[in-house]
Amino acid sequence: MFILIQGAEVYAPEYMGVQDLLILGHKIIRVGENLETPAGFKCDTIYASGKIVYPGFVDNHVHLIGADDGQGPMGRTHDIAWADIVESGTTTVVGCLGSSRFVRSLHQLYIKALELDMMGLSTYMYTGSFVIPPPTLTGEIRKDIYLIPKVIGLKTAISDTTTNHHTWRDLAAITAEVRYGAGVANKHAVTHVHVGRQRTRMDRIFELIDNTGLDPAMVIPTHINRRNPDVMEQSIEYTKMGGIVDLSSLMRKEEGTMTGLKPEYAVKRMLDEGAVHENMTMSSDGNVPQLIMEEGKRVGRYIAPLDLNRREVRDMANNGVCSLTDALKIMTSNVGKALGIQKGRIAEGYDADIVIADGVENMRVEKVYAKGKLLVDGGSAIWKTHFQKDPYYNQYN
Repeated sequence: MFILIQGAEVYAPEYMGVQDLLILGHKIIRVGENLETPAGFKCDTIYASGKIVYPGFVDNHVHLIGADDGQGPMGRTHDIAWADIVESGTTTVVGCLGSSRFVRSLHQLYIKALELDMMGLSTYMYTGSFVIPPPTLTGEIRKDIYLIPKVIGLKTAISDTTTNHHTWRDLAAITAEVRYGAGVANKHAVTHVHVGRQRTRMDRIFELIDNTGLDPAMVIPTHINRRNPDVMEQSIEYTKMGGIVDLSSLMRKEEGTMTGLKPEYAVKRMLDEGAVHENMTMSSDGNVPQLIMEEGKRVGRYIAPLDLNRREVRDMANNGVCSLTDALKIMTSNVGKALGIQKGRIAEGYDADIVIADGVENMRVEKVYAKGKLLVDGGSAIWKTHFQKDPYYNQYN
């Protein structure tokens, strides 16, 4: 069946004005004005006048099977809530492990990625974790990369107390494995690097590039909107070298992360100081536990939502940091390009990953289509889980 979305202002993420979108199966087949479906075919027509349409977000750092962020048993989160993903307008996720690799495994992460894929999302994952040698699915990094389509890179960490203090030679060894596996499989793969709070910041990455000549675009540092220590200073320079840097939408004082800077402010500083916009992405670090602080004391915890991404994109656009197009690129087309996946655009031949929102001012999500399948209607997930209630229970009450 065809789906025709009519009369919305389309951000592809480039602004296209009022356009219609025609979807067949899981693909966008036409973008244009006054589109019609072929005669004799069924069509679900969505009248979206006064709304905005933009690509589903590509979130490249999500803890799909939970994390504890060093907070112990009471800080453990569990498998991500389906509604938290789709109601935020996210249609593609990349799962990763945190530092708690002893209580969670890459095998669990892989199965979760398959589950979410079967439920309608596009899913990928990173092999590895915080330490060297990293955990893998097959016993070798290169095998994970070239044997498993969902594995699009390796996660590691630097400048963090939970790592084993990587040197540039350590990083060179694992990035070489990533590159080898990608070459054998003829696929794109990256090394995704958690940057912690130690004063060495991104030093190991710069040493790696200086000593090996590695393309900086293949090593992507995340959590770069850290102000103590100031990681943004190095991140600005890295984008000028052709490197890609990833901000974390949860990492801000307003959400309890005292070492982080709200991405809206971080992006403004970076652009003002000459950072290359096309080399900037953002992710949620979603589904990790975050502390609730009052007067410097811990009074509780919450689970970091993916919807912080939408709020930051909205705030960047509405507060004059950049245009809505450029704010959206940080969560859509920039991410797709960085990861080497055909995602994050509204264009003919792309997957029908589409968000319909109420307007530029609030960007409240109303409908979400992922690969042409309606997952959110009226702002709410149309179903919460693939499990149903026990149909037999009341017979034996």
